[in-house]
Amino acid sequence: MKIAWFDAPSGISGDMTLAALLDLGASGGFDSQRLEDGLACLGVDGWRLESSETSVDGLRARRLELIVDEGVTVRRDWSSIRSLLEEAPARGFPAAAAGIALSIFEKLAVAEARVHGSTPDEVHFHEVGAVDSIVDIAGVAWCLDRLGIERCFCGPLPAGSGTVVCEHGTLPVPVPAVVELLAGFELVAGDGQGETVTPTGAAILSALAVPARPVFTLEACGSGAGSRQMDDRPNVLRILLGHCEAHDDEQVIAIVADVDDMTAEAIAFVAERLRGAGARDVSVVPVGMKKGRLGNRLEVLADVGTVHELAHLLLTHSSTAGLRFRAMGRVVLPRRVELIDTEFGPVAVKFIVRPDGSETAEPEFDDLARIALQQGLAFDEIRRAVLASLPGSAVSD
Repeated sequence: MKIAWFDAPSGISGDMTLAALLDLGASGGFDSQRLEDGLACLGVDGWRLESSETSVDGLRARRLELIVDEGVTVRRDWSSIRSLLEEAPARGFPAAAAGIALSIFEKLAVAEARVHGSTPDEVHFHEVGAVDSIVDIAGVAWCLDRLGIERCFCGPLPAGSGTVVCEHGTLPVPVPAVVELLAGFELVAGDGQGETVTPTGAAILSALAVPARPVFTLEACGSGAGSRQMDDRPNVLRILLGHCEAHDDEQVIAIVADVDDMTAEAIAFVAERLRGAGARDVSVVPVGMKKGRLGNRLEVLADVGTVHELAHLLLTHSSTAGLRFRAMGRVVLPRRVELIDTEFGPVAVKFIVRPDGSETAEPEFDDLARIALQQGLAFDEIRRAVLASLPGSAVSD
């Protein structure tokens, strides 16, 4: 599975992300001219891209500048942007890229609505609705689709410091929309000068990335330069492209959520949905929460290839408002499952090879439960009988 790792010690913005992906374009067979040709399908006129290589504190990076024709000013609400992107595939824009761009803009709309106490359809984007942000977001989506990137991950983000002046006045950094978008992500409080993570950059991560550190094989790296000079670090975003096993016994991603307002039946329902969707395991542990309330912690072990789907299920079917992620290494003993003939018929048995070379065995629960119901016998009686029928070298775990 092809993945992208966002390395953002200086922060992230839309133009930095697009510049870094264009820098990776050399390995993907495209450049800024091909990107411009692809974005022309959006039907948004009056702009052009200037791409150049630069040096930021001794680091090579790509700088991208969007030139908007004089007199072109665009203000769009979420409804008009959604229509533009939904109609883009009919004009030749890749459908997968349009879907990615829609998901990013939707995250922005929801965050802005929460901040301003309105609904997403009522949100009128200010800076976000301008030509540059439409090009940034649609361009990022186009590049990700062209590069064949299936999953995105990121490390800790600098929260920035101070204030920033925008259409709503002077706001603290990180601005409220960024705070909404980065729930569940790792932030380093007070790290960085000024605004380090913009709403567009935060929306890209919120829609596409998991805050975890997977093990992957590095293939290429693209670097995008920010427009502002920083005194304490190079203002560069790196995107590392690599391959990662979608299903790997040596690493999993833990998805964690705490809830205090779900019934036992509702928790059991979401746990079964998660297991049915491919979770390695789902555990529920009682925890003490704020104001003395008792709650439950749901922890889902997911393969890298299923983490997005399982996170979506957990957010859909539980009452949690946010999730936490962490990558976990695993040590897994060799195992195999054999179908064993017994006096009750075939039973699946899992054999595990221990470090000293010995084997332990355990009959599969579903087979034991089925036989116990059919025969009217105790579960433990069936289990003992099955284990007794195994070769003497296989001992119960």
